[in-house]
Amino acid sequence: MKYYFGSKNGLLLELVTDILGRAIVQMEELAEMDLDPVEKLKLHIKGIITVYFRYPFVNRLIHSMFQTQETAKAVAEAISIPLAATQKRLLDEAMAKGLIREIDPMLFYFIVLGACDHLFFAQPILHHCFGVERIDDDLRRRYADTVLNMVLSGLLIDKDGARASVVIRLGASRPA
Repeated sequence: MKYYFGSKNGLLLELVTDILGRAIVQMEELAEMDLDPVEKLKLHIKGIITVYFRYPFVNRLIHSMFQTQETAKAVAEAISIPLAATQKRLLDEAMAKGLIREIDPMLFYFIVLGACDHLFFAQPILHHCFGVERIDDDLRRRYADTVLNMVLSGLLIDKDGARASVVIRLGASRPA
């Protein structure tokens, strides 16, 4: 382990960057696509939730890696900085086209990442408070819908310059 990764932290960093590396590339490709900027924001947020769903341990691993200077800087450079830069680019594009109101990209970063990761970080709460044993694809989709509705409802501007209302449904079933 020491030969290949330098330390346990080096191994963990390699694991995180291996898992999230493709997602970072896809996110940067999304920013380049010829799509409506609001659609790009939707796909971006759904993508973050999907990564946490597919790799639930990554969330806790990243949180723990930010506890030491060595790994915090490396994770920030490999994951957090590219994520924040791409989000800013997506927001700037949507704001320039008058589709969303102005928002501080740093605050957007924390609002979106906090909302996306909390469901997965708080799985014991799901179990003990709501009787949910595991996060399945239906819950992931419903959660993505709700996060998108809440975030975009606060950002979107209609043609008259007022806040637009939005309802986003991915086609997932809803509890009765």
